[in-house]
Amino acid sequence: MSTDILSTIPLFAKLPAPERAELEALLKTQEYPANRPIVWLGEQGEDFYIVKHGKVVVSCPDEGGKEVLLGHLGPGQFFGEISLLDGGPRTATVRTSVDASMLVLSREDFLQFLTKHPDAAIYMLGILGKRQRDTNEKLRGIRNVNDAVAQEQTRWHAIAERIATVSASQWFVLVNLLFFGFWMAANVLLKNAGRTPWDDPPSFGTLGFMVTIEALFISLFVLISQGQQNERDRIRADLDYQVNLKAHQEVMQLHHKLERLGQTVAQLGARVQSGDAAEQ
Repeated sequence: MSTDILSTIPLFAKLPAPERAELEALLKTQEYPANRPIVWLGEQGEDFYIVKHGKVVVSCPDEGGKEVLLGHLGPGQFFGEISLLDGGPRTATVRTSVDASMLVLSREDFLQFLTKHPDAAIYMLGILGKRQRDTNEKLRGIRNVNDAVAQEQTRWHAIAERIATVSASQWFVLVNLLFFGFWMAANVLLKNAGRTPWDDPPSFGTLGFMVTIEALFISLFVLISQGQQNERDRIRADLDYQVNLKAHQEVMQLHHKLERLGQTVAQLGARVQSGDAAEQ
């Protein structure tokens, strides 16, 4: 792990090197065994974590209580920045998937650092604003669920769906009507002419058998296509929920960060003005 770990974190990356070094000196190392929760959704928190070694899993329960996986974090990645800024409740649960080592920055130490370096707070405010803009751009570029399903579709399912689509078209109906009309007319004319028809009217047993077989296979293809559509609808609903959940969390996180940093900058500005007034 690089000694200048904070240079890899967007929130601190462009701080002057001396300020990063001062902030990094405040980090404390904590060890966690595998499958150990580090933070819980909803609990009060004030610490910011950087993964030094190992991996962690970020999750959040849905409305039914089922755990929704939000992501995996490895060395150099971080979490807990919202609670670092506002000291509020955690917005997700984070647990280790293997033995892990964390670098921890407490909120108290962080606020003392900002008091000494108010320019750092203004810089971080700009970073959070850029992050919100990037999040909005990513949401605009979400893939079409139909494209995602098509990539996972097998050849058999593609053929079945194509046949079901063709059988529902007006051209298929017209072709069938013309074929049935020609078949019956030809056999009636042959019989009236004293020749042997290939399908004896008026029962047309061969034609009836062909129609039955056609109806059977078309029904199977329609059922397969309907199953594909149901699966597509399920995937679409799941993706919509995941996107909405993540977008909501990102927006709320950025809102809290911006609000807290704005308050911090205002407090620091008031302190600076008070100090200048006292000196005068």
